[in-house]
Amino acid sequence: MKRFYIILAAIAAMTMTAQAQTWGTFNVGDWDNPTTTYNGSYFDMAPTNFYVAHTAAQMIYTPDMLAEIQDKPNLRLNQISFKFHCETFEDITRSFVIFIQETDATEFAVNEEGIKQFFPVEGEPISIEDKTYEMVYLYGEDATLSFRFNMPYTPGKGLLVTIIADAYDDDNCTSGSDYAPFYTAGIGKVMTYTNNWTGFYEYTQSEDFPNATASLGCGTNVSLPLTQFSYMYQEKTGAPVFNGYTTDGIHAYFLEIQESEPSYIYYRVQYNDGAFTDWTLYDDILSFTQDGKYRVEAYAVADDKLESDPIAYEFYVSPTTGLSEMASGKTVAGVRYFNAMGQEMQEANGLTIVVTTYTDGTTSTAKVMK
Repeated sequence: MKRFYIILAAIAAMTMTAQAQTWGTFNVGDWDNPTTTYNGSYFDMAPTNFYVAHTAAQMIYTPDMLAEIQDKPNLRLNQISFKFHCETFEDITRSFVIFIQETDATEFAVNEEGIKQFFPVEGEPISIEDKTYEMVYLYGEDATLSFRFNMPYTPGKGLLVTIIADAYDDDNCTSGSDYAPFYTAGIGKVMTYTNNWTGFYEYTQSEDFPNATASLGCGTNVSLPLTQFSYMYQEKTGAPVFNGYTTDGIHAYFLEIQESEPSYIYYRVQYNDGAFTDWTLYDDILSFTQDGKYRVEAYAVADDKLESDPIAYEFYVSPTTGLSEMASGKTVAGVRYFNAMGQEMQEANGLTIVVTTYTDGTTSTAKVMK
């Protein structure tokens, strides 16, 4: 029994065009209770410092640090933020260029001479913007450095974040004792570049690149800064479930597809010849009367959500002992039929409630139309 509900399917498709976004954040380090700022040299600070005119930092965020987003479908990262403590009255302006690359690397490479290596900066920047901080209004307080963007994320991948900052002139810097140290997450996955005269781009074109040494103003064992990522994703619909049972009298296998949440269910059937039917909107219990092996696949779509993971169910219909047999191996002990008034009947007739009892003592109940 196949039914095609083209109009209903079209309506369902219209409801799925505008899928709601779910927003979230996750942190590397204790964002809500920052306690430790960088207190070493200026070149051991990430993602930047305001003491020199030209800085860069490459930061590795491994998949375990990104555990919050590993199971989120169709996820896109849209902001990265860092927190610092203002200890200066000076106004600071920087031109920032941000690159974010997915990576399988968990450490920086080291060459044969034991020198750590920067990663090549690849692809297009995800953010280019100027930021000005009037520090006099922030003195003694925590402030946030944030960059907005929009990029997809592949589950299981790490992130390599490169942040390049340049002053418009070499004088727009804080003094050594008055500056704005960033809070640290305490994980050594960072390399930095600092210079008062030469920017990171020029350095990448020099014969020194990708070497990172103290003589070049590089920090090679720097802690990750306290970091907050923001993201958005679309939730998946809960997958439907199958309820299959056999019956005698009319020699058939019945299959019910039950939703796990309010949703539209679509199914298709693979028959003995191996061909699949078209995807069809599910509305009523499916029945199979021809002997053979069948495979039914289904998925669900709820309003404002992505479609569920697909599910599949295989079973056989055979004339053994006048009954069909479930692929799971359950054996039918007996079948009883009731009409809509609850009166028992000898066989299925019209709208029938079929109660099947198995040899293991379990039962299943379903409505069928004969």
